[in-house]
Amino acid sequence: MVAKSNSELDSDSADKSLASTLTVRRIQSSYRQVADQIQDLIISGDLVAGQRLPSEAEMIPLFGVSRSTIREALRILATSGLVSTRRGVNGGTFVAELDGSRVEGALNSAFETLALTKKVGAQDFLTAWMAIEGPSARLAAQRKGGELLAELELTSRAPRIDSSRAERLKQSSNFHFAVLSASNNLLLEAMGRPVSVVARSRFSSTTPGEEFWKSNSDEHRRIYEAIASGDEDAAEEESKGHIMNLRKYYGDALQS
Repeated sequence: MVAKSNSELDSDSADKSLASTLTVRRIQSSYRQVADQIQDLIISGDLVAGQRLPSEAEMIPLFGVSRSTIREALRILATSGLVSTRRGVNGGTFVAELDGSRVEGALNSAFETLALTKKVGAQDFLTAWMAIEGPSARLAAQRKGGELLAELELTSRAPRIDSSRAERLKQSSNFHFAVLSASNNLLLEAMGRPVSVVARSRFSSTTPGEEFWKSNSDEHRRIYEAIASGDEDAAEEESKGHIMNLRKYYGDALQS
């Protein structure tokens, strides 16, 4: 066995050092690469809603893959809600209209996962909730509630004394959702709803009494009145202050 020279040993060491520092992307399955490329074209706007994609036969030479690979890629895109398939003479695979509720569902799942990891706690969710809903209330006030004004008024009323805890929570949630919707900003609504939903479901650890519910509805009423009157500053400040006051409702979760 021939021993390596010092220069050869130094070269081997350098190669190993380089290998340990390189950041590489793993080669994905061919169907995943096809799906990602089509997704990128949709996101960039090169493919628009309602546009028909090339047929499977046309995409095979275009991507240089098999028919089964194309079909699997389209299945992934359909599951993601990015494309839809129509049958018949004028059928085919078309770019779908993006559905806000699907985006919201994906965010909800992601936020649930973050909450479960315990790397993101109640305080993080409350801060994010405030950062989203405060500006939403301001935008809602610019429009004086728009078509959501009646819903804001209805859900800001004090709950009936005989209402169950579940009914009161639902009314309170509906008020917050109405504020987000009244902003007329799909991004704020898509982010704000899952943030508030996860915060409630994961971190609330107290059973509110009548004093809490009275304070809660009073604050909702002030937010509604600020929005209805078009007072943007008051709407935003009342909304942020209200979420800050909800800290009491999250109890021990804020101490952990």
